[in-house]
Amino acid sequence: PDTFDAVEASVNIFPLQETSPVKPFTSFVLNLNVSTIIHKDQGDLKGCIVMVIGDHKGGKLCLFKPRLVLEVKNGNFTVFHSQKISHFNLHYKGVRCSIAIHSDKTGISYQKDCNGWAPSNYVN
Repeated sequence: PDTFDAVEASVNIFPLQETSPVKPFTSFVLNLNVSTIIHKDQGDLKGCIVMVIGDHKGGKLCLFKPRLVLEVKNGNFTVFHSQKISHFNLHYKGVRCSIAIHSDKTGISYQKDCNGWAPSNYVN
């Protein structure tokens, strides 16, 4: 619950009162046919959701510290702290798409003063 409360605070103050298609998160990344090297997403705020789509074999998601290897098939998703846990995916055959849904840490500065635009008739 704390994770979702923290990320929803960012999406509730989008410019021009717009919202996010992945609310309560602010952003998503579409990775088409990508194998990643081990990394942490330093720009992410709290957790992320990764959903996998496609007709493929392999491509397991590896979470380094907890020593987990997750078989994520078409339509499966997982939630983890991408900023804290090193992760990568294994090679695969076929077509593989992952959608990483997350919120960016830079939203915290926007909450304070709308990145210098507050007060404004255009940014609330």
